[in-house]
Amino acid sequence: MKTRSTLWWITLHLTSLVLVASFFSLGQWQLHRAADLKASVKPVADIAEVPLSQIFSVGQKFSSMQSERRVTVSGRYIANFYVVDAGTRSEVSLLETTSGSILVLRGVGQPAQTNEDVTIGGRLTSPSSDGTDSNTNGPDQLSRIDPVLIAGQFDRLMNGYVTAYAERGSTASSMKFALTESAPLPIKKVPGFYWQHLLYVVLWWMLILMVIYLWARTIRLERKIGMLAEPTEGTK
Repeated sequence: MKTRSTLWWITLHLTSLVLVASFFSLGQWQLHRAADLKASVKPVADIAEVPLSQIFSVGQKFSSMQSERRVTVSGRYIANFYVVDAGTRSEVSLLETTSGSILVLRGVGQPAQTNEDVTIGGRLTSPSSDGTDSNTNGPDQLSRIDPVLIAGQFDRLMNGYVTAYAERGSTASSMKFALTESAPLPIKKVPGFYWQHLLYVVLWWMLILMVIYLWARTIRLERKIGMLAEPTEGTK
């Protein structure tokens, strides 16, 4: 009776290890989803305003820790743009500060006066992902609020933008700001139910036990077959 080749054994062990690692990773992912879902239903305590320069800088990657933080930032507007959403035009301006430049979603109203000292209060927002990678109807209209779209015109751009709820020092006419200062933090919904994610964790990790059982059983059976084959081969 012919025993298994070395290649067969290598394939068996590698396949088993890949399955165990994959099922473990899927279980971990579902466990994190369950934790995220549990955290998302808790009331979120808002944090007081902080200077933008304390938590964000040019070249820094945007993270969930910065998202929706209330910030203040001072500087001068150096360029005006706008976006159109559902037929409504909203003013977007580029604010130059001592530590870099950042886009500001101001709201509905007149374009900002440039080269005036202003102080903005707002929420730090991640770059928009909707829209195309080019301006739509002219050099001043942005398809989405993302510094990538103006990277060729300006340097030292910060990632993301500030959604304003207050503006001090500008002589422009009154704005209908994009946010109100007392607006609650947006709720980040995680799909599914808590028990559903936990059930998937149990399922994926039970599959790990099944793979280990079948792996060990196959090894044991093959060894028995090999032991039975040795006396037979010796009598030939």
